[in-house]
Amino acid sequence: MNPDPGTPNLLSLAERLGRVAYRNQGRSEARPHIVVDTAICNSGCPHKCTTYVCPANCYTLDEMNQVHFQFEDCIECGTCMYACDQGAVAWSYPDPEAGRGVNWQRG
Repeated sequence: MNPDPGTPNLLSLAERLGRVAYRNQGRSEARPHIVVDTAICNSGCPHKCTTYVCPANCYTLDEMNQVHFQFEDCIECGTCMYACDQGAVAWSYPDPEAGRGVNWQRG
């Protein structure tokens, strides 16, 4: 509870990400708006930086230091697109009702 009603509650990043609604939720036929060639990540990338910079944790490393990607939780911030210098990340927006990630509430 916020002790001062004149100031807004400050949510942590995890709490804010938990409030994001995705158009893909519950859709088995959803097409991703972002495609990642993890073969590039796992064969030639020296730093695997997307696993560090993605605020939604869409990129993860397994115990064998292999990158895995899931588009369903992507918040479309574009960080990975700029961080990846190996050419593994590609964006293309399909029909919004069939596959676009975030259902924006503001802005």
